[in-house]
Amino acid sequence: KFPNPTYTPEVFARTGIIDFTVTMKGLEDQLLGRVIQTEKAELENERLALLEDVSANKRKMQELEDNLLYRLTNTKGSLVDDESLIEVLRVTKSTAEEVGEKLRIAAETEIKINTAREEFRPVAARGSVLYFLMCEMSMVNCMYQIALNQFLELFDNSMLRSQKSPITAKRITSIIDHLTFAAFCYTCRGLYEEHKLLFTLLLTLKIDLQKEHVNFKEFQTLIKGGAALDLNAVQPKPAKWIEDMIWLNLVELSKLPQFSEILEQVARGV
Repeated sequence: KFPNPTYTPEVFARTGIIDFTVTMKGLEDQLLGRVIQTEKAELENERLALLEDVSANKRKMQELEDNLLYRLTNTKGSLVDDESLIEVLRVTKSTAEEVGEKLRIAAETEIKINTAREEFRPVAARGSVLYFLMCEMSMVNCMYQIALNQFLELFDNSMLRSQKSPITAKRITSIIDHLTFAAFCYTCRGLYEEHKLLFTLLLTLKIDLQKEHVNFKEFQTLIKGGAALDLNAVQPKPAKWIEDMIWLNLVELSKLPQFSEILEQVARGV
């Protein structure tokens, strides 16, 4: 199984390629459903019942409209003299009003349910971040593989074993802390010693990115530095003893607002 397989143009011309790869947002929604099913089962059951009720009411509305349209197109003579048609119109109107009221109540209920579900969104978001980081470690070494089912088992166990609390905020924090530590221990157990520090750094950065404590530009600067810059195209070094790569890294760092004056400070210092 390849996450991004390559096929020839002939294969693409004769087949339809469907990508079943899980996305970060898709996994987050899936994990949110698992959290709610465990922590607020009645809420999830109410949401599913609501979806079925809304679907049934919309289907009923469509059937009434189709029936009315059929009667109108097949009625012969004067419409006002067709008592059965008038009765259909009356029933359709009253039913439409009733269904419309049910749909309005359902919409209000759905907003309340979704608001309650969103409280647990941080747990699902952290789970999604952890899973994709664990998957990305396969780019460091092909032996570092993890299946989604493995992670889901880890995720479920974290909810079962983390400290319980009647206060939602404390319960969420407890699950997140337990899940993060469990994922860290689970992954490090299978890493070479030389890669454990890398995983720890990436884990910290990914969490800070998700919390918006670090922005993507800062993350890219730390990871890539000035590797993509040309020494001849940037501000000249103030001293020959400064290594080229170090100067390029400083040039890239100066693009961040908080380090905008670092080149001038280095020049004054030498």
